[in-house]
Amino acid sequence: MDVAMPGPLRPNDLDALRATLRGLKSTTDLPVLFGGAVHDSDVVLSGFVGTRGRALRNLVIAARRGLGGRVIVEQRPGAVADYFNSPHITHHYDRQVAGEGIESLMAAPVVVRGRTRAAIYGGLRVNRPIGDVVVEKVVRAAAELGREIEIRDEVDRRVALIENTRDAQGTGTVPAAVSEALTESLVALRAIAANTTDPEIVAQLQRVEETLARARGGSDAAPRTRLTGRERDVLSHAALGCRNAEIADRLSLSVETVKTYMRNVMDKLDVHSRHEAVVEARRQGLLP
Repeated sequence: MDVAMPGPLRPNDLDALRATLRGLKSTTDLPVLFGGAVHDSDVVLSGFVGTRGRALRNLVIAARRGLGGRVIVEQRPGAVADYFNSPHITHHYDRQVAGEGIESLMAAPVVVRGRTRAAIYGGLRVNRPIGDVVVEKVVRAAAELGREIEIRDEVDRRVALIENTRDAQGTGTVPAAVSEALTESLVALRAIAANTTDPEIVAQLQRVEETLARARGGSDAAPRTRLTGRERDVLSHAALGCRNAEIADRLSLSVETVKTYMRNVMDKLDVHSRHEAVVEARRQGLLP
């Protein structure tokens, strides 16, 4: 999990981690929650809810050391009651844990495509086991954070593809094969947008669409025709050669609804066929 990704578009992943911790504060009885990103093989603690002092601030948890170090290597959650007497972990960080008055601790890894990107901790200031229901909530929150980071990774990958294409092509006309690749990226990004409620991601994808529109080397002026989001989705799939039935299946629409969207698109663009609609949409910068 990267604290700051290159480029201006990616939202700060640590903000997402901290939002996850705040959400867990409201849904669990854990008095203290904290976590951090993985750098190389270590966790750097940088998000805190309910802490009393600074003992944990910017603490580096090495791989296999302490509960968190074990969790990031094994990629499965762990919990210990009676923390200071547990034989199941090393005790490299007892002083910092004691500084927060924590007696029982759990940790869950945030795993993205087989790689641990962060860790989330929850602690009790009493010596009793953390309940299974609470553990499950933390584990679920870690999994959801992992999916969000994976979405951000995919957006970054697609944006890099687009920017590399622009750099390679300069300001000239984008060849058909490259245009198709860009359109596929647009379709993929819209699918991502449909599966996230993160407003930062949605705003990022809107900027990506603007980048895609400029990738053909056209002007920055707004297109004459305005299409709805669904109309653009249908047209983007049509530009990839998808038939109505395939578009309907991909977008979870009926075939008749797809036909209606296509008719609306052709009317707005003042054309008489799907092919003409794609050509005119690209000319206006509505499609890459």
